[in-house]
Amino acid sequence: MHNNRRRGIILIVVSLVIVILLILLSVFIFKGVQEKDLIQRQKDTYEAFNLAEAGLDRAVTELKNDFNWAGITATALGRGEYSLTITSLSLTEREADCFGYIPSAASPSRTTHIKALIRKAIPANFYKNAVYSAGDVDFNGNSFSVANNEAPPDNKAVIYADEYDVQNPENITGTSTQDANISPLARLDFTQLRAMSVAQGNLYDAARLQDVQQGSDTFPAAFWSAQGTDGIDNDSDNFIDEADERVNIVYIEGDLQLNGNIGSIGGFFVVAGDVLTDPSGGADATINGNGSISGCIYTLGEFTVNGGGGNLNVDGGIWAQDEVGINGNASVTYNASYMNAISGLSINPDVQVVAWQEV
Repeated sequence: MHNNRRRGIILIVVSLVIVILLILLSVFIFKGVQEKDLIQRQKDTYEAFNLAEAGLDRAVTELKNDFNWAGITATALGRGEYSLTITSLSLTEREADCFGYIPSAASPSRTTHIKALIRKAIPANFYKNAVYSAGDVDFNGNSFSVANNEAPPDNKAVIYADEYDVQNPENITGTSTQDANISPLARLDFTQLRAMSVAQGNLYDAARLQDVQQGSDTFPAAFWSAQGTDGIDNDSDNFIDEADERVNIVYIEGDLQLNGNIGSIGGFFVVAGDVLTDPSGGADATINGNGSISGCIYTLGEFTVNGGGGNLNVDGGIWAQDEVGINGNASVTYNASYMNAISGLSINPDVQVVAWQEV
């Protein structure tokens, strides 16, 4: 009797354990399926976003060739498709609606929509400032100077988009203005500028930049090229442009590093990197730049100038995307003649995405 009761209890306990194990197994299987579905959904969402980005890249590429391009219907790429529609907002702005679909536009399990503002323009005040920073402005010490000596209201010394940190604002002659709309920095056509530079013999690649650092090569000594130093419009098109061969266009493939006594150099310096006159961390950090630059420096990176004992002067202007920093005994003075000559080159603006969001 007792044995039968014991066996019955054991059977009940074993049955309960089996039921519990089956429940736990079912939970684990259910969670595993859920996690697998979640991972797949995340993967599909990520790939749909990448497809929408591919559509945006396609939009930029096509609009560079034809700013009136209207978009495309669903196009296969990888595991899915993308499509995009271009809407004309003005002569210089387009809105791109870019969609990514997994697995297809006809029957999507995941869809991502990116809306972007694309611009092809140079702002009206682009050539009017001594310092033009689409990022921060950081001026240190009491020996620097920034000046635009034009008559008001043309005495625009500094325009910036983000933070403004100036220790001695009395060292600035002219107005300082914040305008968030100037970011990102207006993009000039680098392909056009490079071709113009090559035609003048002013292309500086890594090897030639190394020669400059070692003293076996030099940058142009003046803003104006050898021909046309009088600034006369030879072809009577009402502009001093590339046909007049007036401006030295110096194309820098990489960072521009100027150390020690740079002497007198000039031109329109187009930099595909950061502009530094006192590189951090190296042996050259103890040598501050001194000399003069006649013209304008344009970089999609940052511009940092550190004047030495003999001063470092920029006569013309500075355009930078990330930051303009001036330290020590350095000065930047606006030169309307140089800026007007660069404006007269009729350099094409390039297409760029100025804002985007995932809808």
